[in-house]
Amino acid sequence: MAQRQNPGGSPGPGPSVLFLHPDLGVGGAERLVLDAALALQARGCRVKIWTAHYDPGHCFAESRELPVRCAGDWLPRSLGWGGRGAAVCAYVRMIFLALYVLFLADEEFDVVVCDQ
Repeated sequence: MAQRQNPGGSPGPGPSVLFLHPDLGVGGAERLVLDAALALQARGCRVKIWTAHYDPGHCFAESRELPVRCAGDWLPRSLGWGGRGAAVCAYVRMIFLALYVLFLADEEFDVVVCDQ
């Protein structure tokens, strides 16, 4: 990845990459998001992760090395016993998260990676 060039010719900071993920816990999708975020950070990108749920006591240790922000944790994860409606709730939580980041979070970013 080539770094941006300032008018003076010196390389500037890399792009700002924002990851959106529904629940940053311990799982395969979370591992993939963290590995991608850490790899981009190692290449000079400014990385931030936004999620609808994050528990620092139940996550991969590497997630503590990245700025993780949370919005929408108050939204339900399912619609009753047995996890009914979990997919619908995850969808609604991600819509809320995306709209929150877009309109209320005052974030500046060049690239968004939305992992649903």
